[in-house]
Amino acid sequence: MNKHKRETIMIGIGLIALSLFLHYLHYLVFRDLHHTLIFLFSDIAFIPMEVFFTAFIIEKLLENREKEHRMEKLSMIKGVFFSEFGADLLEEFAKGDKDIKNLANVAIVNKDWSKKDFKELEDIMDKHDFSVDIKKIDVEKVITILKLKKEMLISFIGNEALMEHEIFSELLMSLFHLLEEFDDRYYNLICNCCDESHIEKDITIAYEQLSRIWVRYMKHLKGDYPQLFVKAMLHNPFDTRSVEEKLKTCGLICKIKD
Repeated sequence: MNKHKRETIMIGIGLIALSLFLHYLHYLVFRDLHHTLIFLFSDIAFIPMEVFFTAFIIEKLLENREKEHRMEKLSMIKGVFFSEFGADLLEEFAKGDKDIKNLANVAIVNKDWSKKDFKELEDIMDKHDFSVDIKKIDVEKVITILKLKKEMLISFIGNEALMEHEIFSELLMSLFHLLEEFDDRYYNLICNCCDESHIEKDITIAYEQLSRIWVRYMKHLKGDYPQLFVKAMLHNPFDTRSVEEKLKTCGLICKIKD
């Protein structure tokens, strides 16, 4: 028996002994065994109900509140991630999508979208064939972004709040793995253990994960942060239309003059 279990048992025995002693003291003072036993059994009978309210009701409410707090913190982390470099990476990855037209036609998020629209886009993402052509991607730009944001990426990976979001955690690890591949670039060129197709596969994995998280992030902004949602619509990585068309979708007036 380990120390923690032994201490728990000793505390339990001590509390029970204290309870019995207090009831015995009650009997000594009032000399009324009948009522002392009534109080004792009444307390024992109330224990299951007390356990129910404490362990199931109150604890559940506190657990839900703590979960909401963690999810709110996670949403803030995702916001920072996309603002700092996530959106730029997704835009660059999307350029290499071999079937980008499929997403470009359905991923034009607008201010009138409902939860149903986002759910339909999620379903489309699930069925989409994520495959990239590395020749269409500015690899040097991707390398620069990842290296500049390496410290931030590491801090995200070490954040406990990410334990609630498995897909986001996997994305961060994929990006970190991609960064390691780029760091070993010259070694790979010498030993030829990491060719272009390998990098292409790693980018495809990160691109798929990033795309799925982007949809959920946009849905979150639409519901909770409308002003940030407008900005995110303008920087939609799958929207290849002109600036004027994007502004019109967002309900904004284009002030760009020829």
